[in-house]
Amino acid sequence: MRIGRTKDVRRFCVVDGWRRKADAPGRRVAKHEVWEKTLASGVTLRTLISKGRGSYAKGVFAAILKRQLQVTEQEFWTAVDKRRAPARPQAASARPPGDALPFALVRRLLAAGHTLGDLKGLSAEQAAELLKGAAE
Repeated sequence: MRIGRTKDVRRFCVVDGWRRKADAPGRRVAKHEVWEKTLASGVTLRTLISKGRGSYAKGVFAAILKRQLQVTEQEFWTAVDKRRAPARPQAASARPPGDALPFALVRRLLAAGHTLGDLKGLSAEQAAELLKGAAE
């Protein structure tokens, strides 16, 4: 395993789009830099980069990759050496955009005695037909 240095972790954070948190107002943090990244899933990752050390112990560096940066060793070094950010999963939406049922239609179907379970997966056209069937 190639062991990273603090400057490598800093470069990774820049390439991967992390932002450095500002020090607390009126205080200067002398020991660490704090970097954060919010993933598409809503999870916020945080890493501390020591200002006092130039390198990490092998086990510490492995833990930083796994727990804080959440990347493989290969992804880390590709970002540092080739300046290519790792591919991270995008958040999956529950429905494709524009596929939601109109609220007024849902409200009328619920008033007619249907449940949300009945409406799940229906298109607007199918829901309108269901409403017509309930009115007849």
